[in-house]
Amino acid sequence: MHKKLKLLAALAILALAASGCSFIKYEREQTTGSAVYYEGRLTSRIERPLDDVQNAALAAYRQFGIVIIKNASDRLSGVVLGGLASGDQADTKLSSISSGETEVSIKVGGDGNIYISHRILKEIKRNLKRPSPGPPP
Repeated sequence: MHKKLKLLAALAILALAASGCSFIKYEREQTTGSAVYYEGRLTSRIERPLDDVQNAALAAYRQFGIVIIKNASDRLSGVVLGGLASGDQADTKLSSISSGETEVSIKVGGDGNIYISHRILKEIKRNLKRPSPGPPP
């Protein structure tokens, strides 16, 4: 009887996998600095306020020549939407986790492009490490 149940369970899992259904659900809380790619979105937490991350995302888009279509934010969330030369859209969503921590979620293209998403995230983090210009002398 156990062999039949195991076989039935294995067949059910294979059927789900073959149909394109995701049977693995991401539930664990993400740690700061790590990046998770799930359902076409690259998500990471950054220990910086939302405004700083929003400005860094805008700078990253400009550095890659991505045309900015939308730039909006409030104290809890933000979005930067841009168009790539390929015709794909880059969608960066920001969520304030606390006053000093922001979650960044990036999706490029309809199905998600992990490579370009990683490049944008890397550039956002690089922009946050650059010293801000001081007041003019």
